[in-house]
Parts: sequence; structure tokens; C-alpha cells
Amino acid sequence: MYNGNSNLAYDLSLFEVDEEYERKKEQKREEKSHIRITEKKSVARNGSVFATVVSAVLCIAVAFSILYSKVELAEYTAMISEVKTQLETEQRENNRLNAELDSMVTLDNVESIAASELGLQKTQNSQINFVTLNTEKMTEVAHTDTNIFVSIKEWFYDVLEYLGF
Repeated sequence: MYNGNSNLAYDLSLFEVDEEYERKKEQKREEKSHIRITEKKSVARNGSVFATVVSAVLCIAVAFSILYSKVELAEYTAMISEVKTQLETEQRENNRLNAELDSMVTLDNVESIAASELGLQKTQNSQINFVTLNTEKMTEVAHTDTNIFVSIKEWFYDVLEYLGF
């Protein structure tokens, strides 16, 4: 912007177009574009196709492994649920058999099996005998032999007991 109070002069040479400078600039631009084109071709020939194929194969392998793990997980989940149902069935069968066993061991059932299969009968009052015991304190002394040989034998046993044998 122009300031009327200023004594600065504009350098108009900055706005002039230098043909030599423009020509060199254009030549450099062409060299850069030529180099870029040749570099792109050499990169494409050297491995970008190979890298693309390798990365595509890796992506497919990762996708396949994820899919395979999901399938395996589903199979194991199905197996677990099948085994759980089988376990529940077996537990119900076990409970039923335990209840049946408990009903077979009742006193009435044992009594009927003893009577029908074994031919046993209930005892009658005439078959019961009562034994009365003397409740008084009583001691019986055994008859001792006073034979000389028996005395020597007892003395010998007493000596052995004293010695600790």
C-alpha cells in the first residue's frame, strides 16, 4: 500500500522477468520430472508388485486364520454344551437310581424279602428265652495244684518276669 508520507522508493527490478532465470528454472523442472518418471518406473520394476502380492497373501492368511479360529471355537463350544447336557442327564439318572435304592432298603421291603425269598418268619413270644444273671458281686478262685513241678515252673516264670523277659 502506498503511504504518502514515506520517502521510500520501490525497487521495480524485482518485478521484471529475467528470461535467463526463467529458462534455467524450466530446465530444472524438466530434469526433475524426468528423474521422477524414471525413478517410479524403477521402483515398480524392483519390487512394488512383489510387495503388493506378499501383502495380499499375508492379509488373506490372517483372514483365514481368524476364520479358522472362529470355526474351532464354535466346534468346542458345541462340544462343551453337548457334554454339559449329557452330564445333566447322567446326574438325573443317578438321583433316580439313588431314590430307587433308598426305597428298596426300607424296613418293610427288607422284611418282605426275608419272608418271601429266604423263608424267615417273625419271632413269637414262645420262642423268646430270657436269661437272668446274678447281679451280686461274686469271685471264683481256681483250684491250684500244689505239685512240686508246678511250683518250680511258677518260680521260674517269676524270675524271668523280674529280669524283664
